[in-house]
Amino acid sequence: MMLTLYEYQLAMLDAMCESAPAEADALLRSLDITRTEPTIAMQLFRSEPWRTLDDYLAAWRTPDSMVVEPPERNLEMRTARWDLTFWPGLQLELSSPRESILFRQFVRRPQIPRPRLDSPADLTPWSCTYSELVDSSLAPIDHVDGMGGTGDVAAFAAIDPDSGQNRVYWAYFDWSLLQSVEPAPDWYVRETGSHTRSR
Repeated sequence: MMLTLYEYQLAMLDAMCESAPAEADALLRSLDITRTEPTIAMQLFRSEPWRTLDDYLAAWRTPDSMVVEPPERNLEMRTARWDLTFWPGLQLELSSPRESILFRQFVRRPQIPRPRLDSPADLTPWSCTYSELVDSSLAPIDHVDGMGGTGDVAAFAAIDPDSGQNRVYWAYFDWSLLQSVEPAPDWYVRETGSHTRSR
């Protein structure tokens, strides 16, 4: 049995109960959900067979947006987005260039203004997506770790509000949604900036 969109949101929330516990706990309470429900949903998600974008399109309601990009190198990128009840300002985006590949991430709903990100103080849990950080004044952003799922890490440099000195920070993401920010470890040496602003 395939996960519903509701159960899928529960599964995505599971990791966030550890990476952003205050925000996750507030959401659980607002939805009258127990902590065990996201864990069970994630177990079901992990036990499912491989699902294609067509599987989700068939099982869930019609997506709130669907984009098919012109084929490039015989690959046709299809992107579907669904509004979310757990995160009303965001959408779940599933994109696939071919049947064997499926990318999943959170994106901001088109009608919702992007947050202004000028300092580490603006980077509170769930305040922005990975792409919004890349496009912010805090760019360039270095990819440190992760494959677009949970526990992704990105680095950026900014002025430390306490010391007034420039320092490097690590930003942690689950499903491309910011979970936390902390000073980078002393051993970390930045690259030249693997992601720069797109606009």
